[in-house]
Amino acid sequence: MWEVISKYHTEKNWRQEKAINFIFYTSSKILGELLDINFQSVYNTNKAVITTKAALFGLSWMGDRATIKKMTLINILVMCGDKPPAVISICNCMDHMVGGGKKDAKFIMKFFKSKVDEFDLSKVYTDSFFFDGAANVQKAGQILCVHFPQALCFHGGEHILSLFFSDLSRLDAIKVSFFRALYLQFATLSLLVSNLS
Repeated sequence: MWEVISKYHTEKNWRQEKAINFIFYTSSKILGELLDINFQSVYNTNKAVITTKAALFGLSWMGDRATIKKMTLINILVMCGDKPPAVISICNCMDHMVGGGKKDAKFIMKFFKSKVDEFDLSKVYTDSFFFDGAANVQKAGQILCVHFPQALCFHGGEHILSLFFSDLSRLDAIKVSFFRALYLQFATLSLLVSNLS
């Protein structure tokens, strides 16, 4: 009995000591300094992983303009060979826009070129740029192709395809056939597994 009570007091004292040494971070510290440290760590890891096979597979860059809750952004992603696309930068264009600037080809090209130069100093690994179909973004891609002579600029059709399939998935006939096909897939799989057992 006394042994259990002694153990309880020892654990209680240990917890109190740990509680005294525990630091509660404020939201400003988590959203500021700690988030920046995490971002830099992930960024460096992604850069190392992507650039290791750049000589073999080349680098493909993707960019997109976005406006989210009245905040204008430009996203940059890069991919290489067997590695999935990695977000390299998200540029908040609000200061540029408030100052009277536009998200024109010159601004987009300048933003992209700084990041591409960081990954491809010799200008030989960049193979392609994928942008949406907006004229100013395609013009920025053409200017980037001048800076990186072996690169090509392509239209990224992700917006059109996603809108098309989003509209298509709202049709009742598609919903029914999709769920029926899904049911048949799982039913077939369960039959196969039961037959193997």
